[in-house]
Amino acid sequence: MSVDASLKYPKKSHRKAIRIPKHSREFAEFVGIMLGDGGINNPWQANITMNSVADAKYAFYVEKLIKKLFGIAPAVRKRKERDALVISAASTTLVDFLVEEGLPRGNKLKNGVKIPGWILQKRSYRIACVRGLMDTDGCLFINSHKINGKAYKNIGLCFTSYSSKMLGQVAAAFEEFGIIPHIGSQGRSIYLYRADAVAKYLKVFGTSNERISSLYEKWRGA
Repeated sequence: MSVDASLKYPKKSHRKAIRIPKHSREFAEFVGIMLGDGGINNPWQANITMNSVADAKYAFYVEKLIKKLFGIAPAVRKRKERDALVISAASTTLVDFLVEEGLPRGNKLKNGVKIPGWILQKRSYRIACVRGLMDTDGCLFINSHKINGKAYKNIGLCFTSYSSKMLGQVAAAFEEFGIIPHIGSQGRSIYLYRADAVAKYLKVFGTSNERISSLYEKWRGA
């Protein structure tokens, strides 16, 4: 059997047996997570990088999701130089499968990152994938301002992507459910400025990330 010399550890087998999941809402959500904070930068490993503080509980959710979908336990490590947590699933079989399912290798932007066609064909998959995208590359924010001396706090939502194709796909998903997105002046972000739009987003798409749900509950309490 020949050995791939491009592998960092060529004598170590990376052809780990995995569970091959069928198309499902959970798998579509995982694809959204990969499209957001994930990357495939070598032949044997898929990585997801997130904030080790703000997304600590969400990282645990993603770790469990990988175990459930693929039957393998990912490695989780913290980068010492910054508040980053890396979840790594090592398997060339997994990488090949994810690429076949529409995830790009290498630089996502240069390789035309977009929501795969099989997800766009089913409503429940679109919802789950957008949730994964928003839970990674999206955020809620609170704007504080005063009108006639009275303090107000407005909640909003922002999703950022340098891929105009994917930005358009997310905007179309919002519009499908009557949520009007506002595209930023530089064409890299989608905003929801109204509280009712944010509430409708959370009702339709939901969130698996406590960073988002806890801020919304805090705003409602205020």
